[in-house]
Parts: sequence; C-alpha cells; structure tokens
Amino acid sequence: MNALRRYQQSLRARSFSGLDLLIILLSFVVCHYFYLDGLEFSPQRIVIVIAALGLAYIAFAAAGLYKTSRTLLLHSVLNRMTVGWFLVITSVALLAFLTKVAEDVSRVWFGLSTILSYLGLIGARIASAILMVVSQKHGSARVSVVVVGDANRTDDLVERLSVNGWSGYDLAKVFRLDGPIDACAENPIDASGVLQALSGFVETQRQASDPVAEVWIALPLARESCIKQIISSLRNSSVDVCVVPDAFGMQLVTGAAMNIADVAVINVSDIRLPGSAELFKRLFDWVVALLAVIVLAPVLLIIAMAVKFESRGAVLFRQHRYGVDGKEIEVWKFRSMSVQENGGDVVQATRNDARVTRIGAILRKHSLDELPQFLNVLQGSMSIVGPRPHAVSHNEEYRSKIDGYMMRHKIKPGITGWAQVNGWRGETDTLEKMEGRVRYDLEYIRNWSPWLDIKIILLTVAHVISGKDAY
Repeated sequence: MNALRRYQQSLRARSFSGLDLLIILLSFVVCHYFYLDGLEFSPQRIVIVIAALGLAYIAFAAAGLYKTSRTLLLHSVLNRMTVGWFLVITSVALLAFLTKVAEDVSRVWFGLSTILSYLGLIGARIASAILMVVSQKHGSARVSVVVVGDANRTDDLVERLSVNGWSGYDLAKVFRLDGPIDACAENPIDASGVLQALSGFVETQRQASDPVAEVWIALPLARESCIKQIISSLRNSSVDVCVVPDAFGMQLVTGAAMNIADVAVINVSDIRLPGSAELFKRLFDWVVALLAVIVLAPVLLIIAMAVKFESRGAVLFRQHRYGVDGKEIEVWKFRSMSVQENGGDVVQATRNDARVTRIGAILRKHSLDELPQFLNVLQGSMSIVGPRPHAVSHNEEYRSKIDGYMMRHKIKPGITGWAQVNGWRGETDTLEKMEGRVRYDLEYIRNWSPWLDIKIILLTVAHVISGKDAY
C-alpha cells in the first residue's frame, strides 16, 4: 500500500508534464478547427505549435512543477504556471516575428489558443487539488506517521505537522530518545524500552487494521548507531522507515549523486540549476536583454554623451570580475568616477565619495550606470538576475573570510539579484554586510524559479526609481 501511494505521488507529478502538453496541443487544434474551419495546419502554424509545446515543457520543468519530491501550495503552483506561460507566449511571439513565421499565422487563432491553453492548465491543477482535498477529507490519502528521535527535533516535527495539516500526514505517536551522541554505542537503546515500545506500537496498529505507514527518525547522522538500531528493529514490519536529516545530512541527500567507475559519489556542494532551468534562463535573458537594448537605445546614447562631455576619459568602464565557476569576466558600466580602478586594490564607493562625478552620482543613484551590462547578458557572460559580481580584489579578500563565499559563483552573475532587492545594496563596508549578501545569493540559487526572477526584476524597478541605498 505504501509503495503504491509513493508511486501514485510520483506518477501524478510526472504525468502532469504529459497532461500539460496534451492540453496545449488540444487547445491549438480545437481553436484551429472552429476558427479556421478545419485541421489543415500550414508549416508555419506547425512551427508555432511545436515551439509552444517545447518552451512550455522547459518553462514548467524549470519552475519545479514536475519535481516529484517537491510539495508546492496551490497558489504557488498557479503563480509559477502563470509566469511560465506568459514567458512562453512572449518567446513564441518573438520567435514568430524574428523568423517571419507570423506572416502566415492568424493572430486571433494564436491568441484564442493561448487563452484556452492557460484556462485548461489552470483548471487541471485546480481539479487535481480539489480531488486531493476530497480524498484527504475522507481519509483515503492520509498517512499515519510515528516520530522517534531526540526531544528538540521531535517537538519541532510535531509542531510542523500540526500547523501544516493540509500535508496529508497524521501523527500517530511520538517516541523521544535522549542522551549523548554515543549513548547507543555504549548502551543499546532497547534497554530503555524505547525500541520495544516502538515495534510493539507498530504491530498493535497493524493488528487493529489501522497500520502505521511511516516511521520518521529525527536524529543527527552523528548518532548513526541509534539510527541503525531503530531501522533494524523495524525490519520485520511493513512500515516505511524515513530519516529526517540534520543540516549536514541535508547536504548529503540534496547533493548530486553520480556513478563514476561503479563508485557512488555525492557532490554535497552542488547547487547548480538543472539543465532545463539553465536553458530557460538563458532564453529569458536573451529575450529581455535584446528588448532592453532596443527600447533603451536613446537613453543609452544620451547617457554616453553626458558622461563624455562632463569629464575626460572613456565612456564605458570595464572591470575584471568573477563569473560562473570563478572565471574572470569583463563587466561593462558607464563611467561614474573620475578614476577607473581595476587593479589589485579597488576601493568601494562610499557616501559623498569625491571620486564620483555629478553625472555619475545621478547614474549610480538610479543604477543607470549598470545598463551596459545588458550587452554582457547578450554576450553570455552575465544574466539578468543572479548574484552581483564583485571586483576580483574583493573576491580574494572575502573568500577566505566567509564560509561558502565562492559557492555564489555556481551560476552566472546578474545585473540585479535577490540580495539587492532585500536591502543588501550599496557599500559592503563590514564583514556582516557581505555575509548578508552571500546568504541571500545562495538562497536565490537554491530556490530559483522563473517567478522568482520576475519578482526580483519588478522589485528592482521599484528600487531603481527610489534610488535607495545607492551612491
């Protein structure tokens, strides 16, 4: 029964990918049949449909909608799907325009198809959520759980399960196991009766036709001996035994598993984006950067002339910084200072810095000096959203002071980032400020989604208008 339930959960998450593509395909076909009076698709319309299907799969997979191990609330699913589908429509429309495919494609047909697709995608998710709520209400989908572990961690689990009743898990019993880390090695824990009570409870529930589905072991991996004894005591039962890892254990279970020369290797520092996410992000970056350069061309020209006329020196300031994997890249900015520091000792700008020109002060206040970095994005060395790149000298200084500092270079640096819209913008004159930036940068990488990028872009626009914390 437990194995069947796990299979059903996994199948439901994976099958949505096929269902989504089917909904999109049927929407385009139905609209074509009723609006264009037939099913004779021209080559250009076939290209549009295939592009919509391919980009939809990439966008939804990148948003984490098809991950079997990830639980998302309905509003989060709908938000991610809405943003993903909007990006798909925009990308397909741009593709049709650039390739001139749009000349033979009915705008009404395309518009009706995308609207019907969206309604179908949203409707399928809402219907699935309703069915799940109904099944949980009647008990057919709820899971009985027993928790065993040390007091602090079991209390935390009890509280979380109580608050998140929608998860479908019911807490049947808690067995607390206290003592030093090596207590299990010195004295078998069943001497205290915990294991006997645990296995006895599981067997009693089975005989009463109210079986325990899962036993969660809430112990740090340092208490390996205890964990092994608990697992061993339940080998003759029908329950699934799960381990709730501590911080170090979480690094292990979330690391990328590889098989090299028949050896299982786990990369505990792997926080890169999945391949589909990187592909989607690159497409998104290219589209946004190209549109930004086209739309902002007059503004870029005016700023370049103002910088050139105010003071002597180059219009663009090029500085070496670290890109993805710690490789050096050249980042472009409008020159905002009377000096161009790019050596081994780069002094950060401070409030009322005498080196900042009058035009430069305006540019820095509203982050207009960063606009040339859209060219970096088109070049492929930067992204629209990501950890802000620091000068090479600053990287070398902080990598030895902040644990995990270089992990922020697992993805491309961005014009804006999660740290910047959360108040970590401007001068980092203390170690605590830089640690704050790094913490948010790593949080962004671990929780990336298209919706998060859109959110950061919108928040950045608000910050740029206000000009807060920039000088």
